[in-house]
Amino acid sequence: MNNLPSKNIIISNSVTRAGQGLSLSEKRILFSGLAQLNGKNDFIELHAEEFSKIFKITPSVAYRQLKEATKNIFNRYLTWQIENEQSIGLRTTRWIITYDYFDTEGYVRFKFNELLFPYLFELQSHFTKYKLQQACALRSIYSWRLLELFEQQKQMNKDGYRWLKISVDDFNHAMEISEGYKKTFGLLRKKIIEPAIKELSEKDNWIIEWKPIKNGRKVVMLEFKFSHHPEKFL
Repeated sequence: MNNLPSKNIIISNSVTRAGQGLSLSEKRILFSGLAQLNGKNDFIELHAEEFSKIFKITPSVAYRQLKEATKNIFNRYLTWQIENEQSIGLRTTRWIITYDYFDTEGYVRFKFNELLFPYLFELQSHFTKYKLQQACALRSIYSWRLLELFEQQKQMNKDGYRWLKISVDDFNHAMEISEGYKKTFGLLRKKIIEPAIKELSEKDNWIIEWKPIKNGRKVVMLEFKFSHHPEKFL
């Protein structure tokens, strides 16, 4: 597990923009698991001692996060859009099908839901890819979700920048914004967007410019211009 931070997380874009329903500690656990899959759905083990080193938290916090998150993680659901020839719907399923927590040894073991296989394995297109280490120092779930939205965009302009243009409604869904922040864009900007941009810039070496786009007086779209310089992680 020592080299786990250097491993890639690869997920379908459907998962990137889905309602993931995870707290920060739960996302750390599950996505550390995703980084270990290597194309097959075996049991995943995460040990508190290594978990504390990877995410730069104390061993006591690591033990607590693994134990408390284990109690909740079985009931966390992933919701994403599906289509057939006649209609568009939403699918909801559990992230994992089983888990164990070994208190004395301080480790958790779990297995992903088989229904997620098409969204986690052998993806040839429409996927998001980034290294786990990009998220290790993040302390906000919103920063992590914004990172995923950025890494979903692969096309790069001649100046080395990528772009994301997204409606406020889609942004709120992907980031799982609470109702209170949806009502006032000023709060969304102050509490979610600007802190997430600041953390990604400081901790994962992103260069980010953004602007809101209005229809009349209402902000309806967000436009991000960004570039990532991972040299410090090599």
